Amino acid sequence: MSRTTERAEALAVPWGERDQLTLNLPEAWPEADVIWPEVGGAIDDYEEALIRALDQPRGAAPIETQVQAGSKVAIVVDDPSRWTPVREVLPIVLKRLHGAGVRTEDVSVSVGVGRHHAVSDSAMRRRLGDEVVETYRCYSPPVDDLSHYVHLGTTPEGVPVRVFRPVAEADLRILIGSVLPHLQAGFGGGYKLIFPGTSHRSTLGALHRQGLDPKQHDAARLIGGEAAHNPMRQAIRAAAAMLGPCFSISHLLGAPGEIFEVEAGHPDPVQDALANEVRRRYLAPEGAPVDLLIAGNHPWPGDPMQSFKVLLQHRAACRRGGVLAGFFWTDAEEIDRSFPLRSLRMVAAVGRPGGWIARRGLKLAERIAAARQAPAQFLLRWARELVVDRTVLVYAPPLYERIGPQLGPVRLFADQAALWRAAHAALGGGPKSVRIFPQGGLTYATGQEPSTR
Repeated sequence: MSRTTERAEALAVPWGERDQLTLNLPEAWPEADVIWPEVGGAIDDYEEALIRALDQPRGAAPIETQVQAGSKVAIVVDDPSRWTPVREVLPIVLKRLHGAGVRTEDVSVSVGVGRHHAVSDSAMRRRLGDEVVETYRCYSPPVDDLSHYVHLGTTPEGVPVRVFRPVAEADLRILIGSVLPHLQAGFGGGYKLIFPGTSHRSTLGALHRQGLDPKQHDAARLIGGEAAHNPMRQAIRAAAAMLGPCFSISHLLGAPGEIFEVEAGHPDPVQDALANEVRRRYLAPEGAPVDLLIAGNHPWPGDPMQSFKVLLQHRAACRRGGVLAGFFWTDAEEIDRSFPLRSLRMVAAVGRPGGWIARRGLKLAERIAAARQAPAQFLLRWARELVVDRTVLVYAPPLYERIGPQLGPVRLFADQAALWRAAHAALGGGPKSVRIFPQGGLTYATGQEPSTR
């Protein structure tokens, strides 16, 4: 992790896949505390590194020794919102499976979409490659259709374990994903590709309620935590114990095309090893919460709703009453991947009065959702923690152009100068302290108690 103090009126941050955006902060504002992730040491020869990991897996036998002719294998990959090198992994894994006698018709590939939109044929081809899509059974699990799921039981935490049938009935499950900070599970990756990635909505909702104790003020305390002390991760592992063998191929990522580590083996030791390295590279150093927190969404691939996670990941570094400013590069084709554009426009249509009502109604809505054990409880909790105690401003020109200047309590901008004026007004004058996370999709902040001033 790199920390610098510098004049921020001309600081350039990554913007999209190759470009940069200059943050034109007012000259009168103080120097900014700029936090960069540690992104040195990318793997030069990924194929060689992957083969080495598959030959010497952590806590498990090589995959080719776990299967034979007649074995059914379910490959589960993370969804297109991540930039895992799925297309590079699949040919190597499939060659090993077929070399051990596994038939083509006994292999399935499922995308762990969870609650996100189903993956279209074109997106599936981009994710897996044309040859894989045309050769194997490839699925985007229908999250609401119970007939496609196998009920395996209930965990001690009360989670009903309903898994997509091709995954549940396989002899071996191979999970291809990555480990990045996660707001509730501590870190993503591993078994999370199945729970909730290929689970029914009832399982998804129950998992996401883990750790959302209404007596706890701050759900964001869970990000970056140890698996042994994380309620959602423990519920995931309890659910996984009801399945048969699983084998994880997981990555530590930087920007697209940057892979720092690849590990293979039993999901638990693989997950723990990569989570430790994520902490070392991406956990922000402690510091007093600031007036103005700026986070870019790089390297998230352009989905604005996913990009809101970067503000939640860094919220602990901003004082209550402060301003969170998100700089969200947005791919016009991905703008409604996680949330329908029609729904966004409905929220935007209520304007500032609706935002005022939403800020005051979120606490009540969350209490009602908790009492009813509603699947949306985790979304309401995160929304409340994001907007109730802080002002949220977002620079995202394509989103602004489609839905206007207001998204409920969140103000949208296509002009930087207007955003800085809004921040100045929200703080009752210029900020006394500024912190910037240029690659907020990687970094995160935790363990900092927000000030009550």
